[in-house]
Amino acid sequence: MSAIFPTHRLFNKNVLITGASGGIGAATAILFAKAGANIIISARRPEKLSEVRQAAQQAHKEGGTGQGGKVFEWVQDVQDRRGVDKLFDLLPQDFKKIDVLVNNAGLVYGRDQVGEVNEQEMDIMFQTNVLGMIHLVSTFLIFVNDGLR
Repeated sequence: MSAIFPTHRLFNKNVLITGASGGIGAATAILFAKAGANIIISARRPEKLSEVRQAAQQAHKEGGTGQGGKVFEWVQDVQDRRGVDKLFDLLPQDFKKIDVLVNNAGLVYGRDQVGEVNEQEMDIMFQTNVLGMIHLVSTFLIFVNDGLR
């Protein structure tokens, strides 16, 4: 791994990554797995999450740390607040302590010019990219604080 960041600090740490079905989220999951972390990967598309899980498990083997390597898939749309609220009840015991949150879920519709933006698409983007992110962080902080008591 990179000499810029001492990856041994990630050995056996639990990392929750939203938006992990592609792009930055998938790449992040794979790199954390390679560094020896356990990962909780979350996204709306189960088939893509399975692909990322397989790639992360392979990267973990190639990383050769002998640490971490556990993967938990959580199929979830962060717009669904009730679903987000249930996350911490769904986690297996090995994942109950989350050390790192990578809140990456987001989406973009169209590239319309100002004044031509589809309001329904704008609402969906705002629900996911802003309100979903804020709700997940709030839920995460409540969970972490409860675990510290």
